Amino acid sequence: MENNINSLLISENDSVAVVTEELKEGDIARFKVDNEIKTVSIVQNVPIYHKFAIIDIKEGDLVYKYGQVIGKATQDIKKGQHLHTHNITGIRELLED
Repeated sequence: MENNINSLLISENDSVAVVTEELKEGDIARFKVDNEIKTVSIVQNVPIYHKFAIIDIKEGDLVYKYGQVIGKATQDIKKGQHLHTHNITGIRELLED
């Protein structure tokens, strides 16, 4: 169904959302912000419960989830792209530096 929510945005300050079902390249992610459904076109397969960018993120930018910094982009990340250890450094690594 076209209006089914398949992703969660935890804080409106976040730069990522989490999928609640596996999404494939070309699928549309749907999540709510203030009772309004927002959409993002998925540009890379995203496994269930993984993150995707809801905005373009530049290399070196901080990544936000839960309204908090969870890491830093190690490369440019396009809106709709999967985020994981291949393109972000976690907060633990940032704190160790």
